[in-house]
Amino acid sequence: MFVFAMRNNSIKKIAVSGCGWLGLPLAKILFEDGYTVNGSTTSVDKLHLLEQNGIIPFHMQLEPEHTIEHIQEFLDVDLLIINIPPGRSTGAVDSYLDKMNYLKSEIVVSDIKKVIFVSSTSVYAENNAAQTEESKDFATSGSAKRMLNAEHIFTELPNVETTIIRMAGLIDLNRHPGRFFAGKSNIANGLAPINLIHLDDCIGIVCKVINDGLWNEVYNGAAPSHPPKMDFYGLASKNLNGKPAEFIAEKASFKIVDSEKIISKGYQFKHPDLMEWLVS
Repeated sequence: MFVFAMRNNSIKKIAVSGCGWLGLPLAKILFEDGYTVNGSTTSVDKLHLLEQNGIIPFHMQLEPEHTIEHIQEFLDVDLLIINIPPGRSTGAVDSYLDKMNYLKSEIVVSDIKKVIFVSSTSVYAENNAAQTEESKDFATSGSAKRMLNAEHIFTELPNVETTIIRMAGLIDLNRHPGRFFAGKSNIANGLAPINLIHLDDCIGIVCKVINDGLWNEVYNGAAPSHPPKMDFYGLASKNLNGKPAEFIAEKASFKIVDSEKIISKGYQFKHPDLMEWLVS
């Protein structure tokens, strides 16, 4: 269990928009640390689960064409954490920026003064080098441009301090990396370094930002270790499935997501060595 002794006493109430794989355990930790926590979900079935964990539940579908009941009640907080991925279906992806702009319009008329937006390291181009928060070498895919535009929506909020956290690929035992390439062979780019982060460190970085007041910044969230894809996923697949996935020992385009900025602020990764985590 996390214990954050350096709680930010200027923040008493937090809203977590999107209580999924990251949002729900994050909301639970924040509640256990003494914050009042509002949590939103798109699933009616999940409302009771939120309530069971001390989270004030809100059922919300961010649809710009409709006024959402209780959204201002949800946003009656000191800090809003936005953890809403674009989704996989075509409709969800296409409407993502509309939803983010709608949320922005509601934030503007609320009393929120601080926002954390959970973004993705997929915004960075595979430039065969390290990517820091200062990099302007962005990917040109539609998904990367969409996420960068979403970041801008919230960094341009008037009178609001917004911090962006760009998370790498998300893993833990319930999102085991052994599933990613299970049973596959001849997988390209096996020598490319990986960029992943454990759930514990996703939560840890968000709490570091809150507790230390690291506002109006961009931080990368990626474990400091970047073993080759074939080593990491081969072992992960073997551990989970009894048989390693098979990769081609080649190194094509890649990137290394550098998290030194958050480390320089005193954050210590709970799972810095991902190969070690696999065998622990």
